[in-house]
Amino acid sequence: MFERYNERARRVIFFARYEASKFGSASIETEHLLLGLMREDRHLLQRFLPAATSIEDIRKQFIDRIEPRESIPTSIDLPLSEECIRILAYAAEESDRLMDRFIGTDHLLLGILREDSCSAEKVLTGLGVDIRSVRENLSKTPSLPDEPSREGMLHLRSSHPETPLPAAGVVPDSDTAKRIAEAVWLPKVSGPGTRVMALDAELKYGVWIVTGSHTSLVQPTLAAFIQKKDGKILRIHQEKAETES
Repeated sequence: MFERYNERARRVIFFARYEASKFGSASIETEHLLLGLMREDRHLLQRFLPAATSIEDIRKQFIDRIEPRESIPTSIDLPLSEECIRILAYAAEESDRLMDRFIGTDHLLLGILREDSCSAEKVLTGLGVDIRSVRENLSKTPSLPDEPSREGMLHLRSSHPETPLPAAGVVPDSDTAKRIAEAVWLPKVSGPGTRVMALDAELKYGVWIVTGSHTSLVQPTLAAFIQKKDGKILRIHQEKAETES
């Protein structure tokens, strides 16, 4: 489904899934998709927003509207809502219309604006973002495929010489993703006698989602989000579990 998506567009889907799980949603909704787009390409949106409006203002609108629920573990798969599925179809059409080879963040923005009356579209149009002006602007500056980015590339040395980490480049399998996650977690949670352990690694949308734990009195859940393409660490998460009474 995402073969034509460039790296930035794939990360939007990944971040949308992260936002949905964070807000405790059973599916990825249009507001999560827009939040993911803002995380990945804030400059794109800022081009079309009024001067006095910031990305943070939009995020606050959603936070105020979304009913808080218990967060969902990142290991649980979340489906796209029907509205989001249509948005992705519109994005493909917009890419074809602009004769672009890839589907990028700009096409996703147009897709959101085409899904009339969805939460994300209402917020954008309420701020004066008009699909015609966006489409006209983007037609003059067509998107380009992403170049492989070396920013955030891992240059880690394993604390276990028998299982060296790759210096840089693609993260080919779950075992490699787990070793990278452990190397990243350890400085964050280390203490006397503390050990970290990656328990599971799953590949979604080109991102390894690794979960694990460490030996401590209060057991936390650790998570690391590692881009398969170049080993870039997108996010590290630590969530403390409730202690037994």
